[in-house]
Amino acid sequence: MPRPTTLLAAAALTLVGTAASLIATSAASASTLKLAQSPTSSPTITIGSTNFPEQVIVANLYSDVLQHAGFKTNLRTDLGTRTAVEPALAHGSLDLYPDYAGSLLVFLEPKDTAQATQLSTDLPALKAALAPQGATVLTPAPATDVNVFAVTKAIATKYHLTTLSSLAPVASKFAFGAPPECPTYAYCLLGLEKVYGIHFKSFVSTDEAGPITVAYLKNGKVDVAEFFSSDGAIAENGFVELTDNKHLQPADHLIPVVRTSVDTAAVSSALNALDAKLTETALANLDTDVSVDHDAPNTVAAQWLKSQGLT
Repeated sequence: MPRPTTLLAAAALTLVGTAASLIATSAASASTLKLAQSPTSSPTITIGSTNFPEQVIVANLYSDVLQHAGFKTNLRTDLGTRTAVEPALAHGSLDLYPDYAGSLLVFLEPKDTAQATQLSTDLPALKAALAPQGATVLTPAPATDVNVFAVTKAIATKYHLTTLSSLAPVASKFAFGAPPECPTYAYCLLGLEKVYGIHFKSFVSTDEAGPITVAYLKNGKVDVAEFFSSDGAIAENGFVELTDNKHLQPADHLIPVVRTSVDTAAVSSALNALDAKLTETALANLDTDVSVDHDAPNTVAAQWLKSQGLT
């Protein structure tokens, strides 16, 4: 919220004569008018993210470019899954957060799976779904990040796994690890069952493609795990990504989700300039810096923005 302008009380001088009184009144009126017309400070923009590294990086990118544009920001990362973050935006606790176009649409409108497959249909439907919440989305980045499913090299070799279709006949032997919302999500367990006929022996709740997921897959607590396509942990650990040969995943371009009350021309300009440079390669490199090299998300974000001439 803008800080309220504070009017300083001035002690009035007692002047003799009508003319002096009129001069004092005129001066006081002019002073009050000048204070009333002075610009108020920009509102503080509260930026959130879900609880996996890529989202924390992007939230830091948003915060830094907006600060560079002259805005005050309040950063609240690691808030949980989309089921926690999106309602926080709807209720006004957050003003801005990063999400993924197709997945967000189906989260808000579960029947809109066809519209979620391409941006030309996804974005209009997404804006319509967000409008009642007083929110919208800005221009998507070129980068996409979709759910992918991986196994260890040993499992892939033993069961000849290369695609999700090849997983279906043997899935009943396997424990599957993914975030807690996966069983009811169209592009996770629901989609695997519906599109591929994959039915696992058991489901194990993990983090969002984070260290718990990696550890569980490496130590055999799960046999198949969900990751994200830009995640450097798959290559770093020698995991085998199974090809989505029936094209289950949506057009998940990275997008800023913003409340319309803070969606000014200056905010949009700063975020659009950032998103234009967030390519697949750029996003993957940022993810690797944090997830593999263990650099701090705020440091990685600041260094990359400076290298791109955005701060």
